[in-house]
Amino acid sequence: MHREADYTLKGFIYQFNKTLFEVLESSSNSNIMVEGIVEDIDVQMPTGTKAIQCKYHETKDSFKLSDISKPILQFLVHYSKNHLQNIQYILYAFFDGEPTGVKELTKDDIDSILNTKNKDFVVKYISKIKPPIEFRIQELLNKSKHTEEDKTQIFEYYNSENPPLIINVDDFLKKDKFSFEIGESFENLITNNKTKLSEELNNKDDVEDIFYPNAIQKIAELSIKHDENERLINKKSLLDNLARTKKTAITRWTRELLTYKSLLKRRREQLKDNLQINIRQRNFIIKDSCVENFDSEIVNFIIVFLNKYNCKPKLHSETPIFCFDISKTELVAEIEERLYSKGIEVQTGYRGNRFFQDAFLKEPQRLVKDNWVEFKLRLCNYNEDTVSALNSKKCDDLFIVSDIDYSDIDKKDLNEEFLQVNNFQELKYLLSINKSID
Repeated sequence: MHREADYTLKGFIYQFNKTLFEVLESSSNSNIMVEGIVEDIDVQMPTGTKAIQCKYHETKDSFKLSDISKPILQFLVHYSKNHLQNIQYILYAFFDGEPTGVKELTKDDIDSILNTKNKDFVVKYISKIKPPIEFRIQELLNKSKHTEEDKTQIFEYYNSENPPLIINVDDFLKKDKFSFEIGESFENLITNNKTKLSEELNNKDDVEDIFYPNAIQKIAELSIKHDENERLINKKSLLDNLARTKKTAITRWTRELLTYKSLLKRRREQLKDNLQINIRQRNFIIKDSCVENFDSEIVNFIIVFLNKYNCKPKLHSETPIFCFDISKTELVAEIEERLYSKGIEVQTGYRGNRFFQDAFLKEPQRLVKDNWVEFKLRLCNYNEDTVSALNSKKCDDLFIVSDIDYSDIDKKDLNEEFLQVNNFQELKYLLSINKSID
């Protein structure tokens, strides 16, 4: 299962790279829709649309028709409803042993795909391009959910009756309508994108650690937008955005890149200047599900952070806030208990069962000559009350260790550091607590 998950993630990264390639190759008056209305990538040009479906088969040396049946059937269904529009359907698929370039599909190949023995394909796709004549089958197809018995009846009908196609396969296979292209290797596609970014931005130094990972992250962000208009991007807007970017993206997508350790090193260097300042209000928002072994390692992380950045009452006069976005709210009290057993006093703002913002934000008493401070950190769960407290006392640095943006936090006039790391080892490395991530 782990290997399958790795291949799935790599498939997404491959698709994002193909999207980036299309953006960089596009003209100034073209828009690209990430996760398009038609296919994975819709290149919208004044003359028409290129609808690209992207597939990555790293473990297959050569392709079989069964490997491409589903995307071809999806194309045919869309074509049946939009054959008068100027749409070119492109299947861009990588197979490890196949040479790159256009691969011809014949009418016989399409006929073989149409004669699929896959019941789901018959129900979802064949029925759309070969509408049934029999009313009983029409009723079955109109059901919102299909039982296995429904699928069997539909399949048997198509196997015996074989109603006519409502599309012209010869027209679909014309070069201006359909193309099957064996794609570049994962590594070559990335190299091509980096070269193009370097040329477009006239900057070789920042391509590897800033421009390229941030371009992939930008496309990944667009891919999950619900509104189709928000998934549009063009070459100029992307390049302008990248030219203004100064921070290396550390996210769930960039950590899948081959150069992730290099990205961590560059991000660590970017964080150093502010971390070297003694008087600095540093707040954290950490989502437990985004960091491996959160429950078992969070206390140790807090302690080592305090030992480095909040250990001198005279020099370290700002008290950090650790805010946790967790479903198990009682875990905050457990963390407080575990910290106390380690000799760490905290402020939670609770008096009984009620949260008091003034108690949470009050300054700790300090006896500098005795190297003593009343409490070393503020601890809270992420909720409406604590968001209000965070917004009323603005920090200097906000470290977000999560996959969420937290738009209800007022980020005006503060330094936001978005660090979507795998584990606390990487976080400690980025914050210069550890010298390495090993």
